[in-house]
Amino acid sequence: MATPLERSLVHTHWFTFVPAFRIAAWPFGIHPGNSRVELVGTRLVAHFGPWSVDTPLSNIERAEVTGPYDWFKVAGPPHLSFSDRGLTFASNPDRGVCIKFREPVSGIEPAGWLRHPGLTVTVEDPERLVAELVAAAGQLDDLERDERAVLESQTAAELRAVAQRLGLTRVSSMKKAELIDLLLEHDERKAAVLDDELDLHAPGVA
Repeated sequence: MATPLERSLVHTHWFTFVPAFRIAAWPFGIHPGNSRVELVGTRLVAHFGPWSVDTPLSNIERAEVTGPYDWFKVAGPPHLSFSDRGLTFASNPDRGVCIKFREPVSGIEPAGWLRHPGLTVTVEDPERLVAELVAAAGQLDDLERDERAVLESQTAAELRAVAQRLGLTRVSSMKKAELIDLLLEHDERKAAVLDDELDLHAPGVA
């Protein structure tokens, strides 16, 4: 079961797969159950099979609905634009959201040597994702206060359990205030604790 912290801070957008794209993506470990975009507290986390992009919402410069796309340029695994190094996670050729970053992000290769100024994602409701990103841009201070408020509503034991699930160590002797600061410093890892719960509610992958 998700903790109150997880439930209160996450908005999930699943990818919409058309049959041809689903077949092209499957050999790369990409399917509807592990492809989603999450607004987790003050961060954006996009999953596309084994690939992911994780960046603060404050790093988003703008977002807009785009499409259609040439299927042969975007079907299958993540695609890199040779013109500007933009990254595309595509599950259909019709519509998606192009997100531009203030500072380029890693995504297509694990070492992070190659960085991307933008990311396109073909989620099921592009307009809703754009609206949430626009709203979040004006509410970052409120989101940060909400994160702390949710953490402060938990007991020290509950915070230790969350920290342990995130893989944080040496938390057994920490006081509540120390645990809160530690979790806020590691907010980019909060999405990891949601994988099991979200996969239970994923669209069918058969």
